[in-house]
Amino acid sequence: MTVHAPPPVAPPERDELEALIREARARQQRRRRLLTLAVVVLAAAAIPFLYVGLRGNASASASHDRPGSRNGASAGATVVPKEPAGLAIAANGDLLVIDDDRNQILERLPDGAFRVFAGTGKLGFSGDGGPAVDAELSRPSALAVGADGSVYVADTGNNRVRRIAPDGTIGTIAGNGKHGWVRGGEPALSAPVESPDALAFDRRGRLYVTAGGYGEVLRLNGDGTLTRIAGVRGPEGVWGLGRRAAAVSVDGADGLAFDRAGDLYLAGFNTKTLLMVDRHGIMRAPLGTGTGFYPRGPGGLVTDPGGHVIAMDTQRIVELGRHAERTLYNFDGKKVAHVRNFLPDGLAVSRHGVVYTDTFYGNGWASGSAILELDIVRGQARILWSHHGS
Repeated sequence: MTVHAPPPVAPPERDELEALIREARARQQRRRRLLTLAVVVLAAAAIPFLYVGLRGNASASASHDRPGSRNGASAGATVVPKEPAGLAIAANGDLLVIDDDRNQILERLPDGAFRVFAGTGKLGFSGDGGPAVDAELSRPSALAVGADGSVYVADTGNNRVRRIAPDGTIGTIAGNGKHGWVRGGEPALSAPVESPDALAFDRRGRLYVTAGGYGEVLRLNGDGTLTRIAGVRGPEGVWGLGRRAAAVSVDGADGLAFDRAGDLYLAGFNTKTLLMVDRHGIMRAPLGTGTGFYPRGPGGLVTDPGGHVIAMDTQRIVELGRHAERTLYNFDGKKVAHVRNFLPDGLAVSRHGVVYTDTFYGNGWASGSAILELDIVRGQARILWSHHGS
């Protein structure tokens, strides 16, 4: 009997792709809110938190995970990624990977193995003051690395920003776990930083945060207070361009990065528009409005060693400028690591300018999961890890 392979599936048109992505993102946001509510209800009833269910290839994971570990991954265990998301480069040069399925942060070691860097794998909030590997996280979405090597985490489901010190201990630096609006001037630890989902440092080493739930961009000051840099209550979408950013909508921004001139680029999620707070504090739209600029995942903008802003734009990795974008790598039509329809979800750039990105099965488009290292000059992608979809 002759078995005929099914014909290849043509990639969706851009409008269809955007619809799929919006639907997937909406599901993710609903899931985050439901999980946060569940944690509060269960805690009030003194019932243990629910363990996050294992997904993906259980047999492949079992060959690496330690027996009896939490969510198949005990503290410091060697693990297999499941749903890679946000990326960052640690001070030692290792790649850090948020695993959205595990509620953990993984570190890729020089030999190619992955070990747990933070999180027990149990959804919740705990562990401040102790080792990060013993702490509970809730849907972390973005990372940033400070000058001293500390790793900052947008702990989205917990409505907090947390810091992992070089000695491995974790603590909260912003957010009280509640929902609300930050007017500015409040102590960071008592402010309601709702659903933080992007982080970036300016040239002075100050941390900026997008509070996606209420559409704000906040700055953490040296005295421990927060300043609202951009965002207003009420208006949504691209509204107020040309005005002071603190009086302008940030369009649901979920990406942040500074260029070498001090301009702050924002990825506007709601209408897929690139925004920029220029060095004078005025909100601009460098590419114009209605252009469909769309980084797939939170934290989809980063700064390279030369001070250029690198971003995800649907299937492309691009370099942004004040008036244009330049394609560095295009995944459209390419099959990479057995993955068709590769849709970047995380982004990082090393101190040597090496670009890293990932995708995951279940994002509404990609046929598998993978983490890649990109050679921009040669236009080549090196596979660091991959997994077939199921």
